[in-house]
Amino acid sequence: MKLWMYKVIAIVSLGLAFAGILLPGLPATEFVILCAWASAKGSPTIHRFLMSKPFFRDMVENWQNGKVISRKNKILSAISMLICFVILIVHPVPIWVIVTATSGMLIGSYFIWRRPEQRSD
Repeated sequence: MKLWMYKVIAIVSLGLAFAGILLPGLPATEFVILCAWASAKGSPTIHRFLMSKPFFRDMVENWQNGKVISRKNKILSAISMLICFVILIVHPVPIWVIVTATSGMLIGSYFIWRRPEQRSD
């Protein structure tokens, strides 16, 4: 049962990571890291796939070696969140949705920008 749950977490988080690459406001880095963790425990096939792609491998290795998030990924995350915020403001969305989404983006941004940008060797 545990193995199955790790596989489900890996597959869902990988799908969300792909969506996060395309959709503003949805983070990709965090879902890639979650997918790497879950797939290492439950799906060697997904883990090999993830680590065979330089884009994903760099994120995972940076995280494993000092919980590093590159400046490029930080900037992409900030731009994505800003685009999402603008979309929310421009469209007729209930205020509670704007406040909730903006709060989540601010918390995520705070976490991301507090991480180091380079590995300390």
